[in-house]
Amino acid sequence: MEEVIFSQEEDELDCKEIVLQKYFLQEWKIVKSLLDEIVSYGRVPDTSSVHKIRSIMDKYQEQGQLVEPYLENIVSPLMSIIRSKTIELGADSDEILKIIKPICIIIYTLVTVCGYKAVIKFFPHQVSDLELAVSLLEKCHDTASVTSLRQESTGEMEAKCVILLWLSILVLVPFDISSVDTSIANNENLGQNEPAPLVMRILGFCKDYLSNAGPMRTIAGLLLAKLLTRPDMPTAFASFVEWTHEVLSSVTDDVMNHFRLLGVVEALAAIFKAGGRKVLLDVIPVVWNDASTMLKSGSAARSPLLRKYLMKLTQRLGLTCLPRCTSAWRYVIRTSSLGENMSSRAAFREIDQCDHSVVDSLKSEQNRNCPEDEGMDVPDILEEIIEILLSGLRDTDTVVRWSAAKGIGRITSCLTSSLSEEVFSSVLELFSPGE
Repeated sequence: MEEVIFSQEEDELDCKEIVLQKYFLQEWKIVKSLLDEIVSYGRVPDTSSVHKIRSIMDKYQEQGQLVEPYLENIVSPLMSIIRSKTIELGADSDEILKIIKPICIIIYTLVTVCGYKAVIKFFPHQVSDLELAVSLLEKCHDTASVTSLRQESTGEMEAKCVILLWLSILVLVPFDISSVDTSIANNENLGQNEPAPLVMRILGFCKDYLSNAGPMRTIAGLLLAKLLTRPDMPTAFASFVEWTHEVLSSVTDDVMNHFRLLGVVEALAAIFKAGGRKVLLDVIPVVWNDASTMLKSGSAARSPLLRKYLMKLTQRLGLTCLPRCTSAWRYVIRTSSLGENMSSRAAFREIDQCDHSVVDSLKSEQNRNCPEDEGMDVPDILEEIIEILLSGLRDTDTVVRWSAAKGIGRITSCLTSSLSEEVFSSVLELFSPGE
């Protein structure tokens, strides 16, 4: 009966997707005609076309896979306009912002529908674009904000988000960034170990955007993670960690400081996700001390989102402490068939009722098949990290508990069989009536 209901639900979902796909194909013709008009003019001739495209795309917030096959046809020509017009008019021109803002509204709408990873694949990524994008971001950053009394966006936030995403691709250039920065030739006072002026400009913008309440905060953290984990960025990375230490150590109760705390912790979590172990090991003591202190603060007690980001950072600190390896015990006595797994469990229960000695012999055979990593060096800090994550499972907010649960699962999967069993029993204790 359950299988019949499940198959009916699947059929309904398939039918719904087919209908939506046919409906989108009809609307795609409208979008394509509007895009062709924008490309032919080299700018948005009428703002109503932007609102029309946006209203169409917003319908597919839950069905982004329908839009993804068309992303290249939308994103590539629009980004080409941004690039060519910036080269033609110059990033300092006031006219350039009037051109790129409406275009960025369309691109950012696609980011909200399909996700940034799907969209940035179609961004231009020539090495020469790095300085161009930084200058364009500087122009957006320095221009006074224009407020709108109506509901529609003015395009400032979208422009900054799109350029930050563009930079997150461009900073991955396979050359030393100082070799790309043309301003170094005119800067005689630059020290040998100092970061390139281009890098310092990007860091300055990102630090400002980490205090933002909107999506710029998250995207700035993503850009910092890509930039600071490069092998030629040790000085800039050390400087940024020092700045985060100052921010986390000087906590006040004002609103801007709260958003800055969220941004800093989120950026650190992104860095520890993207960075290599060798780059990150040296800063773990400082970052862990700041994170553990912040978890006990009043700011964390009042903010579930801050606790969630702290749990995320804590788990990634723990994963960085451990060597990157996959424990063999995870792949023993498992099959792809749920029925076979259930039958093997039933066999164990039947044997258990008959002869305990047989069960012991089978379990010992399993243990022999799960070789221990005797050489694994588990740092002392890991015990504190696991304790924090276990305490996160008791949190009153679901998002915090979920983040802590994922952290425990990921860290446990990197431990030896005996250590993972200890963590598992600690988790099971949380089911006791006293908890």
